[in-house]
Amino acid sequence: MKRAFQVIIISILLFFLTSQVAYCYHKTIKFQVDKQYPPFSYIINGRVYGFSVDLANLIFEPDKYFLSVSSDTWENVYKRLVSGEIDITGPIVILEERKKDVYFTDPIFTRHVGIYTRKDFNKVITVNNLASFKIGVMKSDYTETLLKERLKIKNYVTFQTIEDEFVALLEGKVDAVIISQEIANYFLVKNNYADQVEIKLKDIFILESGFGISKKHPELVDYVNTRLKELIKNGVFDQLYYNYFSTYSPYYYEKKNREVVFSILYILFIIIFASGITIFVMRGINKRLQQGKEAYEKYAELLASNANVIVLTLNLKGEIIYFNRFAEEVTGYKREEVIGKRWVDIFIPEHKREYIEKLFSEIAEKKVLNNFENEIITKTGDVCWIIWNNVVVESPYLNEPLIISTGLDITPIKKNQRLLEESYEELEETNQELVNTLEILNKQTELLKEEEERYKFIVENISDCIWEFDVAEKRIEFYGNLKDYFETDKINPKIDYYAWLELYHPDDIKAVMEKIQRAFELRDEKIEYEARIKDKNGNYKWVSVHIKVFYDNRGKPEKLIGINIDYSAKKEYEDRMKYLAYYDDLTNLPNRKLFENKLSELIKKAAQTGKIGAVILIDIDNFKDINDLYGHEVGDEYLRTISQKIAEYLKGLEVQNYFSRVGGDEFAIILNGLEKKDFVIEVCTEIQKIFENEIFLEKIERGLYTTVSMGISFYPDDGRDTKEILRNVDMALSLAKENGKNDFQIFMPFLLLKNLNKIEIEKNLRKAIENDEFVLYYQPVVNLENMEIHSVEALIRWFLPHKGMVSPLEFIPVAEESGLIVRIGEMVIEKALKDLKDWERKGINDIHIAINLSARQFKTKYFENTVAKLLEKYSVDPVKVSFEITETGAVENFDVSLKILGFLCQMGIKFLIDDFGTGYSSLIYLRKLPISGVKIDKSFISELMFSKESRAIVEGIILMAHKLGLKVVAEGIENKKELEILKEIGCDFGQGYLFSKPVPKEEVEKFLLQKKVLI
Repeated sequence: MKRAFQVIIISILLFFLTSQVAYCYHKTIKFQVDKQYPPFSYIINGRVYGFSVDLANLIFEPDKYFLSVSSDTWENVYKRLVSGEIDITGPIVILEERKKDVYFTDPIFTRHVGIYTRKDFNKVITVNNLASFKIGVMKSDYTETLLKERLKIKNYVTFQTIEDEFVALLEGKVDAVIISQEIANYFLVKNNYADQVEIKLKDIFILESGFGISKKHPELVDYVNTRLKELIKNGVFDQLYYNYFSTYSPYYYEKKNREVVFSILYILFIIIFASGITIFVMRGINKRLQQGKEAYEKYAELLASNANVIVLTLNLKGEIIYFNRFAEEVTGYKREEVIGKRWVDIFIPEHKREYIEKLFSEIAEKKVLNNFENEIITKTGDVCWIIWNNVVVESPYLNEPLIISTGLDITPIKKNQRLLEESYEELEETNQELVNTLEILNKQTELLKEEEERYKFIVENISDCIWEFDVAEKRIEFYGNLKDYFETDKINPKIDYYAWLELYHPDDIKAVMEKIQRAFELRDEKIEYEARIKDKNGNYKWVSVHIKVFYDNRGKPEKLIGINIDYSAKKEYEDRMKYLAYYDDLTNLPNRKLFENKLSELIKKAAQTGKIGAVILIDIDNFKDINDLYGHEVGDEYLRTISQKIAEYLKGLEVQNYFSRVGGDEFAIILNGLEKKDFVIEVCTEIQKIFENEIFLEKIERGLYTTVSMGISFYPDDGRDTKEILRNVDMALSLAKENGKNDFQIFMPFLLLKNLNKIEIEKNLRKAIENDEFVLYYQPVVNLENMEIHSVEALIRWFLPHKGMVSPLEFIPVAEESGLIVRIGEMVIEKALKDLKDWERKGINDIHIAINLSARQFKTKYFENTVAKLLEKYSVDPVKVSFEITETGAVENFDVSLKILGFLCQMGIKFLIDDFGTGYSSLIYLRKLPISGVKIDKSFISELMFSKESRAIVEGIILMAHKLGLKVVAEGIENKKELEILKEIGCDFGQGYLFSKPVPKEEVEKFLLQKKVLI
């Protein structure tokens, strides 16, 4: 207790000496804003809130800077910035006039200036006649500068705040006001001025805004610009801007419109680009046709006269209007047999008619349908394949739109294509079939020369390498693109029969030769192997080789035809996949799969030999904080470094061990063949020491300290298979964490019973949520000055059927771990707001309600929206609601907490830090959170009468809180002596059994109606 007292007293002293500490470790930044310029800045309960403050807190990193926030009238703020009394303000409008006095950061967003009047103001007002009216403007604001310098208007009325401007406008003291449209729209919405005030002229000025920085600190310009880019890149800035301005910001909508316009322009660019490519190709085709015009002039005349193309004219119903001579020849039908009849009824098989009908609809809609193939039935019943080009022609000279279709008879091509496909299917069975085809083509007559050239072209252009080795003539030829990778020109079998083997890797030559010689002995026609071949750069590529061997009548090899397929990428991929399947890519340690395989093998051997082994499951405490504070790259570096240190330690052990990474921040060790179990405790102790030492990380150029929790389970005593051992070691790890972390625990059988009880509670909790088995009890919070009830704290109670009340200490941890606390928390908020509304209907109007929040519930997505919807559903004034959250829960993910708290505080909701003094939070962080009070844990209150240290701690907390403008609530007051002490040292509020234990809604109503608690 004495040591705890010393730690807390030192913390409080450090807190009050923040200015000195800040100069030692953090540079103090004096940030001042206009005290009434919402939503950029505004004052609630003596503290400054708003978009500007939240943005500045996000920009200045707490481990580098201490941000001192204050406010004053804008006139004074700007004077202090120019004189250097403060370091930074803003965001403010960037004006040339101001650049003489201060530095500016890069523009953050755009402000729009407009002229507003009352709705009953009927006179015409323009920029040119503005001087003839009585104009209001905010004193020393950029709008005053614009009025004087750019509009040259000297007579106007100034006001200290925007609120004053609107009041003067509504009272008729001025005819119009010049103001930022973002600010004006905020007031129109907030104060319901929309029915009385309107904008007469919008966007008379459009100006960029940025942070204003004192000329004494030019180094801050680059720092702020860099941080702003990071916040914009990761989306934090947009989210913050959206929270404050999405309802009324022209800039926000302009940004969205620009995104839409950019998307449309991008699509148009793609369309134009595609069209250009099409035109380019068509021009090329036309050019080639033009070049051949003279050569084929006579043929063209013959083609035109005979029209050996099917030409049809149909209406949109598919009825034939024109049918040319070539169509008669192809189909066997005469023109008079088909004119006036529907195309599908004559030429299309019945099972495809519905499909062709849909095509007619598509042609009518798109106007063009080209390169469409389909089969038709001739008069003799034969099938013909036609490729069609269709276009719809519309003209005032025609009675109706017509489809002109031209068709080419591709039946012979289809037949050849089918033959080629059949040939290709045969070739596809093995790569050697292509080689066989080449050999057969070489022996064909001159009639097959064209086919030979075609296949030769294919072979020359394939991405692999085909080679042909004539044994008798000692001649080898290579084809295909892959041959260019190797020095094939140096291979001359006539000089050196085995020269081609020199390309192989020395380690592969013997295996290749044995493979080939074995095939020759058995007269195998196919040889397949994988080997490495050296390329022109001296590097080796993996190739998959497939050889077809041709033998003469004596059984001697006559010719070899082979295909070398580049196998390097696939080989690397296969090796990589094998590695990733069993090893962790970050630490190069075996992964969970390989770990479990090894453990299963060792458990089986242990059962046979009678030897024992141990599994140690390691989990780094609060590792998430490293990722959140420094980023995942730093977290990865930490995991690599710590795993290397553990691995180095394990190498020195005499016992057989196996080290793996089995999860994000989880590692596991197998110690096999132990002589005694106590050895495991020595190992765990040494591992704790590794974590306790500083781990230096290059990315942040500093060292980090962490702690570790471990679970231990022995095999085969604790389990006969991997599943049992891992389950038991996980339970031991959970116990170590429940004991406050930085601990290791050995599995004991009672943990199974505890785990089963937890599973049973979780199952019943799910039923309780569905059946609405939770009720709220309320405990009064008393104002110690007048002893009147100020508020009530809502406390959840669970009555389990056939069992009675279940202690919150029993089911809340299970709800937290399972995630059910989020749904339970929403139910508590809704029930509490509903009860508060019921009390209002009964005349209890001046009571507040406090609701406990889980850290997990607080950080859920859309938490703010959920609260806002429930407040709207029950029509509850947010000012009557306060949320209580633990200090450690509040500072986890600090940026997220700041955003959520800022948004809800703007609505009017208050936040209190619960169990203050028992957590491990940073006072620097707590100062930046918009909280209204703290609750001192009852463990301090219970010692007040007996311990001077406890009294000093409580006095210190109250003094610190009051210095920060916070209220203090003492929990767990149980006797009058404690009450007297708390009154004496200035505590604001108290709750405890002295006033009332938590009671149901009906009983607490009696206290609320009498407003006081009798003691």
